[in-house]
Amino acid sequence: MALYKYLSANLWKFVIWAFTVFFLPTYQFIVVILILLIIDLITGIWKSLKQGNPITSKKFGETIKKIVLYNVGIISAYLVQHLIALEAVKLMWFLAVLISVKEFKSIIENIEVITNTKLWDFLVRQVTEIFPNAKELEEKNRESEK
Repeated sequence: MALYKYLSANLWKFVIWAFTVFFLPTYQFIVVILILLIIDLITGIWKSLKQGNPITSKKFGETIKKIVLYNVGIISAYLVQHLIALEAVKLMWFLAVLISVKEFKSIIENIEVITNTKLWDFLVRQVTEIFPNAKELEEKNRESEK
């Protein structure tokens, strides 16, 4: 009887522990995405203030929606990767990289408006200097766009 009382009293602790241990591999991705979203929120507010646009609850709601949906997406991708694909496909990595690149680009766009510079073009030039073959790819892309 004492064992039953102990187990029933501490069942919620075990459930939380099991949930935490199972989803532990997702925390790094979630933290990185949350940091990017917070930076995007801050630069977005700064950009709105610079442009004289009002800061509304609708815009904050969009950020909250992104936080929830991105985290649900990361956890869902982990479940598919872990339970269905048996780690053969790194779906969580792929989704996290896509989300991170999107948020990074949004941050860069906000900074460009705030500072009135072409930061993205500068970063592209820096990358092409680091990787000389990238210049050839950039030229091919420009030719294909014409």
